[in-house]
Amino acid sequence: MKHLPIYLLPLCLLACSPENEEVQDEHVQVAPPAKALDSIANVEKDAVKTDENEISPTLPLPPPVMQLLAEKYPGWERPTLAGNAEQLAEEHPGSPAIARGDFDGDNRQDVALQLQQGKELVIVAALQQQEEKYTLVELKRDILFNERGKLTSLYYLYRIAQGEQVQDTSTMAEVELPHDAVAVAVGNERSVYVYQDGSFRSYAIEEEE
Repeated sequence: MKHLPIYLLPLCLLACSPENEEVQDEHVQVAPPAKALDSIANVEKDAVKTDENEISPTLPLPPPVMQLLAEKYPGWERPTLAGNAEQLAEEHPGSPAIARGDFDGDNRQDVALQLQQGKELVIVAALQQQEEKYTLVELKRDILFNERGKLTSLYYLYRIAQGEQVQDTSTMAEVELPHDAVAVAVGNERSVYVYQDGSFRSYAIEEEE
C-alpha cells in the first residue's frame, strides 16, 4: 500500500469525520451515570439554612421551646381553628395560634401558643428567663369543639401591648398594662393574662377603643 503524502492527511481526516449535523450518540462520550451523580451530590451544603425542628408540627418557635413542649405535652399537635375563630382573629395582626411579646417585663421576647393534646386544648406561655432558657406556664385548658366530626379550637390569641388600657369586667376598673399581655378570646368573650408577682392573673376584659 502506498503512503499518502503528508500534506493530504488533514484532508483525509476531515473527510472521515462526521459533519456537525450528523453527530450521533456513538460519537459523544458521556461520563458513567454513577460518576455524574457523585458530582451533583458532592456540592457543598454548608451554606444552606435548614429547619432544625424535628418535631411535628413545625412552628416558628425556638428549639428550646419545642423541646419543652415535647417533654411536657408528648404527642402534641397544632390545633385546627374553627372558622369563626379564624374570622374573628383577622381583626388582629399575627397568627391566631400564637402570640409574641415581653409578657413578664424582663425585656426578653416570650411566646404564648395554643396546642392540641388528644381531645383537649391547652394554652401555654413560654417565658424566656435567660438567653435561650425558657419556662412553660399553662394558662388555660379546655375541650376541643367537635365541628362536623373534626376537633377544632374556638380560641384565638393575640398580644395586647404595654401601656394599653383594658377594663376588668368583674370590677369595672380600668387597668393599664405594665408590660405586654396575652389576650385569649373565644367568640365575643375575651380574657387577658397579665404576669404579676411571679405568676399570671386572668381578667375578663373589654378593650378600650
